[in-house]
Amino acid sequence: MVNALAGEKCIVMAANIRVTHSARGIMMAAKELDAAVMFEIAKSEIGYTAQPPKAFYDMIVKTAEELEFNQPYVIHGDHITIKENTAEAVGAGEQLIKDEIAAGFTSFAIDASHNFNIEGKTVAEQLADNIEITTKLAALIPETAGLEVEVGEVGKVDPKTGEKALTSVEEAETFIKAIRDAGFSPNLLATNNGTTHGNIYDKEGNIVEQVGIDIDRTKAIADAIAAHGVYVAQHGITGTPLNLMHLLIDAGVFKGNVGTNWQNIALDTMPSDLVKSMEEWTLTSKHAEKMKAKKPGISEKELIGKNIKHSIKEFKEEIDSLPAEDVEKIDEASKKSAIGFFKAFNAQGTAGKVKAFIEGK
Repeated sequence: MVNALAGEKCIVMAANIRVTHSARGIMMAAKELDAAVMFEIAKSEIGYTAQPPKAFYDMIVKTAEELEFNQPYVIHGDHITIKENTAEAVGAGEQLIKDEIAAGFTSFAIDASHNFNIEGKTVAEQLADNIEITTKLAALIPETAGLEVEVGEVGKVDPKTGEKALTSVEEAETFIKAIRDAGFSPNLLATNNGTTHGNIYDKEGNIVEQVGIDIDRTKAIADAIAAHGVYVAQHGITGTPLNLMHLLIDAGVFKGNVGTNWQNIALDTMPSDLVKSMEEWTLTSKHAEKMKAKKPGISEKELIGKNIKHSIKEFKEEIDSLPAEDVEKIDEASKKSAIGFFKAFNAQGTAGKVKAFIEGK
């Protein structure tokens, strides 16, 4: 997909599917617009949505078969996160990659970005643990699979200044060169360019638009890594106005992650009594209690918005067994949103280009 669309001035949408029904409307939209698409699940999402790799793979493939969705698509292991350079943490990452390979995943994102030595005297020393972990795990991934790597923890704030800790061009170049020098060829690089994961809230708990992406820094990094055949993966697009997506395209973004958006849509369209039960569970959960301790005075709206994802696992049986008329509502709303994203990403016709590339035409 990367090889087929390199230089096409488009973004390939990668959709994180937390509520299983969400994949349907996205496929419908991708089919209608002939848009390339990726379906992904992060290590954290596997836990709080009760979707182990094989179950996630089977769900995506079954949905595609039911909808006669016959164009090329990717199943991607998003955020295979290793937060510390220990045998236990790295071993857990190794096992997840093996499980995803066995399940049939075709692309993998190694995220060791949390490993940053602020005391390092050079950028190479600061990134040493990230490089070590990333290269060790990359050795497990088949050469034919997609490889995404990450430098600069998404959403991280500098504890000294309180400002966003943006990934520098030097960090991106140093990291990619080290990965390539170790014998690996990543396709995509995720960075901290000012975005955050999930919804953003004001003081009253209302969702606000996300417009913090540093376009100039993103373009500078994209230009620097292009020589290595690596493209930018943009995380945390939920909340970014669609009319600004052309700025991301012009900045060199190739892959755009959209996750919380589909969860929001499902919650807005599922039966109100089910959603109310999920909200009530969320407000009494350990996740909400932990957040209240860290942020006294937080609104119920934000508590629910930030933590309701953890209720998906608890209510999975009820969600997966929704009647057809409720699923159709999710389909319709998800399809409408996906069409908006695909058009904003200039992705119309990209699936056909990928198919032609695969077939050597």
